[in-house]
Amino acid sequence: MHHDPSPGELARRLNDLQYAAQRLTSQELFLAEQRASERRFTSIERDLEELQRRIDEELKSVVSRIEARERDRGANWRQSVYAGVIPAGLLLVSLLVQIWLSLNGTA
Repeated sequence: MHHDPSPGELARRLNDLQYAAQRLTSQELFLAEQRASERRFTSIERDLEELQRRIDEELKSVVSRIEARERDRGANWRQSVYAGVIPAGLLLVSLLVQIWLSLNGTA
């Protein structure tokens, strides 16, 4: 006696094979999507690192500009003292000395 599967058994096995093929296809699709997601995340991480580097550079640049302005502000104040107040003070002192000499010279 030859034991051949019945048509119902063949249909069930065929159904099982189709289900397994669908699962396999969906797993391949899932893996492909997961790889694409990993590539996107890797790209985003690289972009974030680049942005962080640029922000750090910009921050250093801004800090150095602020420090330079503070130094210049102090230098400008000193320059105004040296250029304006000291000569004016010397002029005033020389005028007072001349007035004192003229008053003391006539007495």
